[in-house]
Amino acid sequence: MDDWQRDLDAYFKKQKKTKKEIKSRKAELKKSIRRFMQGEVLPAFESLRKEFKKHKREIVIDSKKDWAAALVKRNSHKEFVYEVNISSDAGDIIVCKRVYSINKKGKLKLRVEGKISNPNNSPQLSFTKEEDIIKDFLEHFKDSTRLKKSV
Repeated sequence: MDDWQRDLDAYFKKQKKTKKEIKSRKAELKKSIRRFMQGEVLPAFESLRKEFKKHKREIVIDSKKDWAAALVKRNSHKEFVYEVNISSDAGDIIVCKRVYSINKKGKLKLRVEGKISNPNNSPQLSFTKEEDIIKDFLEHFKDSTRLKKSV
């Protein structure tokens, strides 16, 4: 076998190995995302749903593989939405939120977009816990629904 043939053979073996590593990494990421959604996000939303029911509010939960939303309704009217989105940034899994509240016309409008507050001040999946999601949700809910005082 000539040098160029060995070189070409080595190149294709490396390509095959790289594809396997990428496939394995993607499988790990999917597993981490599923574990996070089922172990942190959805339980947080379920806990909130139970508490909000005591206060005559309904929370409707919707979720996909890398996204979940909790819609707060009062008397069948939308009042607030909190979304958790997961994305990948340079191999790290990033958790972010979107918060929608009612504007003066009664329509939901994006109000806040960013990372979920946590003790480590990190957007990475591994640092965001169920209690962080609940705390962040409540902070934005209270801020969005607080009665505005007339001056």
